[in-house]
Amino acid sequence: MAVNRGCALFLAGVLGVFGYCGLVQAASSLTIEQNKLARMEQSQENRLVELEDVENEMLAYEYKLQRAQESLSKARANYEESLMALKAAEREHKLSASTDTERALHKAKHAHAMAERGVDSRSRRVEIVQSTFAELEERLKAARDGVAAGESRLANQKVLVDKLVKAMLVEAEQQKAAEQSASLAPPVSAPEMPEPSLAALQPSAPALPEEAAVAPQDATVEPEIDPELLDYVRGERDRLEKLLGELEEGEQGKQTFRNLTLRPSGGDAIEFEFLGQNQYRLVAPVSAGRQTYKINSWRFRRTIPADDDGTRYVFIFDARRLARPRLVMYPEYVLSRLD
Repeated sequence: MAVNRGCALFLAGVLGVFGYCGLVQAASSLTIEQNKLARMEQSQENRLVELEDVENEMLAYEYKLQRAQESLSKARANYEESLMALKAAEREHKLSASTDTERALHKAKHAHAMAERGVDSRSRRVEIVQSTFAELEERLKAARDGVAAGESRLANQKVLVDKLVKAMLVEAEQQKAAEQSASLAPPVSAPEMPEPSLAALQPSAPALPEEAAVAPQDATVEPEIDPELLDYVRGERDRLEKLLGELEEGEQGKQTFRNLTLRPSGGDAIEFEFLGQNQYRLVAPVSAGRQTYKINSWRFRRTIPADDDGTRYVFIFDARRLARPRLVMYPEYVLSRLD
């Protein structure tokens, strides 16, 4: 009986070690999937910001198209008037030719030619705006499809994380029950054992699998960059360069705010730098989790993955359309991977 008791204790110890290792592995898997979920949420937020940009562009081009069509209608009306004036001048010159009628005819021909040229230029303007608007419609559809696909992937990832949490809780409860069962076993007489040596009295921690080993503190891990994040940052960089490239040398474009600050959740206010064309930029470290960033009276909610805790992020505030301003943000280290 004493031997059986010793075997039971030994088996409980072995199971405890493996149970502990299993929990460590489960916790590691859960952390990985939770970080993946945070990255996916961040990517989804970037898609929504990109969608806002396309929608803002479409609103701007709707206005441009309306103005271009109105201008074309006026040019056509002016063309009709110039044509009638030209025909009247031709009739007058045929009925009684004189230097006055000749001068009036020349003037009417010039006005008609200018009106015709005005119709042509405005027609081309309408075609260009319509073409750009059609491209924006395609971008809008692609952006909306991307958002919908991202929502589906997010939902699947959330289900996976929930399953891992539940499985970890079940495993922890089972281990706790096994430990309680072993502690409640009736005491028995201890078997005769040889006198332990000094080495045997030294406590030893259970051996953990390689997956549970902790990496050295000074080990630097190169952050993994999602290709979608890379494309997003590249697109935003190109957008900003194109927008600022439209300025003439020495010009800055519109500047709505002389002082613009960002205030993170529980943090101090940080001043934006004006770039031009109502674009404002700053770089600051971020904290992991769901964060709220306040810019003047606007509030923006963003998800920061645990891996990026303390990482410097680039913040770009697009204030061209104050009814729907945009906040673009991404890790600063991504910029070094663009080229």
